[in-house]
Amino acid sequence: MFMKRKLSIFTFLALIFSLIVTVFPTNSAYAAEDNRILDIYGDPVQTSKDYIMVRKIWDGKPRRDAYAGIGQKRLGVTYEKFAGWHYVIQYKDKSYYGTAETHKDTKGNEYYGTPINFETPDGVESDGYIRHNTPVTMSMWIGGPNAEAGGIKKYVNAGNRGWIYFSDQSKSTLTVWEQNAKEINLITGKTDYLRDKMGRPCDWYSADPQNSEYGVTTYFELETSDQPFSNQDKLWGSSAPPYQSGYELVPLP
Repeated sequence: MFMKRKLSIFTFLALIFSLIVTVFPTNSAYAAEDNRILDIYGDPVQTSKDYIMVRKIWDGKPRRDAYAGIGQKRLGVTYEKFAGWHYVIQYKDKSYYGTAETHKDTKGNEYYGTPINFETPDGVESDGYIRHNTPVTMSMWIGGPNAEAGGIKKYVNAGNRGWIYFSDQSKSTLTVWEQNAKEINLITGKTDYLRDKMGRPCDWYSADPQNSEYGVTTYFELETSDQPFSNQDKLWGSSAPPYQSGYELVPLP
């Protein structure tokens, strides 16, 4: 009698526990959902969906005033051909963007740039959402919005340092890093910055450990060229140490 009663109590408790687990998601389920990267309107960012990627900095303003609010800056990433290669670029003035680089977002607001797509790297499982600290590749249609319009789908190629370009032959794996709510950075790799005892860039042989930096994480950045007479309205993609701000993602229809 006692044994039967004890078993029925255990059965009842097991039933209650199973109902709790069914009705209420586990912490890991909440974490997986909360970890998703959001666009400027608070919707989860998805793979194979068009976005304009905008760096959240007002160029030319003092550093303390340079941070742009959500959705305030409208100039996004696009591409420009130089010496036979297509490079990542963003302009400081909208006059540099053509008609094909002018888009309305899902709310009807006008933005400038070329749509980007995040894709899942080969061999990586995904449910179609982009999350913090996950690998992605990034593509863009060059020369047209699709193959039917004469476009060629190319991928971002970013080394541990140096200029970032597009290629249809290879692609780099980037790591998504949530900077703030609705703001991300993209990690491109790690590198060493070697300097001699005078603080000048040098090779390994002349490097001074106290003046050099080792294992520096590099990010998808935008910066002006340091070449003589270069156009300072053009911000070229570069793998470099992080700037003060990341990027926001503007969804397109």
